[in-house]
Amino acid sequence: MQANHELKGICLASLSAAFWGISGAIAQTLFDTTDINSIWLTGVRMLFAGIGLFIISLVTKVDLWPIWRDPRALLEVVAYTLLGLMPVQFTYFLAVEASNAATATILQFMGPVFIALWLIIAHQQWPTRAEGLAIIFAIGGSFLLVTHGNPSTLVISVWALVWGLLSGVTSATNTLLPAKLLEKYSSMTVNTWSMLLGGIVFNMIQPVWSIHVPFTWLNLAKLSFVVIFGTLLGFLFFLQSLKYIRPTVASLLDAFEPLSATIIAVAWLGVQFELIDVIGSLLIISTVFILALGKRPSERAAADFHDAAEHDHDD
Repeated sequence: MQANHELKGICLASLSAAFWGISGAIAQTLFDTTDINSIWLTGVRMLFAGIGLFIISLVTKVDLWPIWRDPRALLEVVAYTLLGLMPVQFTYFLAVEASNAATATILQFMGPVFIALWLIIAHQQWPTRAEGLAIIFAIGGSFLLVTHGNPSTLVISVWALVWGLLSGVTSATNTLLPAKLLEKYSSMTVNTWSMLLGGIVFNMIQPVWSIHVPFTWLNLAKLSFVVIFGTLLGFLFFLQSLKYIRPTVASLLDAFEPLSATIIAVAWLGVQFELIDVIGSLLIISTVFILALGKRPSERAAADFHDAAEHDHDD
């Protein structure tokens, strides 16, 4: 029975990561063939996924409303939305738009490394041996991926590099910011309101009707996949997987995200990946496995936040 539960958890986590990766590749085709841009697609993705999560919460009787009676928690939701959830999705799509889904997804995978660097700078917490090795591998992999080993040459655009690295940074903030909030409220509650708020904000900047998307079944299918599979089901499957497997195991299966994005980008979209790109990508992806050997930076950071909160409470 335990083995069946673990297998179910592994399948759910793998599917969620694959959905995220494939949705990035599909977003690349939308950017290439329509007038859709990153702001519009992020707004559509967040708004409709938020509505979907809200409906599912009502059907499954998840109580979303107690958080509205906690002003401090609401401020934390706003902060998480504006500084975590919105930027991580927006910068990722900007990186896809400036390069391709494979490169963007791999660079975003550096999030745990940025957490480790943040712990060094902000809290003088020096990395463990595993984290130090992961930082070296991530920096080396990124160097190979963006320069092909020649420091005087960029093989991707400057903007692709900027947005790709920022997507890694925002992946870190997206992990850290809701740490204390999730100790009190469920992930479903926090993310439902954050998705809805982020979707509304993006649609205030660029409403869903502001861009004309040619109505074809193919475009509809692509948009539906990004919203339903790449956001809504990806999130729900990942949450469900944590009921059957440890978070460390689930994080290892995140490797299916850059793997699926790369396979789709190369096989379907004609993205050229040379051997040195593969080596650089493997170095970055391997950081997840290295970090799994020790205490993950996000766990140390979460513990640090918890200790700080306890200290404030005692004061």
